[in-house]
Amino acid sequence: MKRMLVTALSAALTLGAASLATAQQGFFHTPAFVAQPGIVHSFSRGASTEFNARFVTAIPLSIDRTTLVGIIQWTPFADNGAGGKANAPAFVYGPVVNLLNEKYWSFDADGLFSYGPAATGKSDYTHKFLFEGDFSLKLGKMINAKGQWNSLNAYAMLAYVVSGLPSGVESRDRMVLLSGLSLPLAPWKK
Repeated sequence: MKRMLVTALSAALTLGAASLATAQQGFFHTPAFVAQPGIVHSFSRGASTEFNARFVTAIPLSIDRTTLVGIIQWTPFADNGAGGKANAPAFVYGPVVNLLNEKYWSFDADGLFSYGPAATGKSDYTHKFLFEGDFSLKLGKMINAKGQWNSLNAYAMLAYVVSGLPSGVESRDRMVLLSGLSLPLAPWKK
């Protein structure tokens, strides 16, 4: 029940921020909604690679090359080791800064906060802070796609969890690789 409440609240905050962004064109610009199905792999010993369901609201800011993101993600098929599924959602949010933007690829640096399942099992959810490097291959531009499909991308993101994990966790165990496709959902371009 607690997880459902957190998920509902996270979704409401994301949609609320998106509504605010569409209502004003000053600091916030028109948001984009993106589905990012893919895989997630932790560099921890014995970690498995899992399907990652991920939905992003990206709100460009009037600060040059900066976007505010709100992300809901979960691994719907991950096993929790006790015969059940480890499919609790996480809400990730924060600024993304574009460092390099070329015709067919781009690279971003992020400082993100994550509110998601705890690594220790002592509490249901915990706050984490992470740095992330995001590489995007602009597939839509490469094939001269029309409409919203011009924004189709393949992505690879390397995240490093800085805080929110138990003390003594090795550096390699703090790294996670996410990869997949960015499928534009809205705004719909003609």
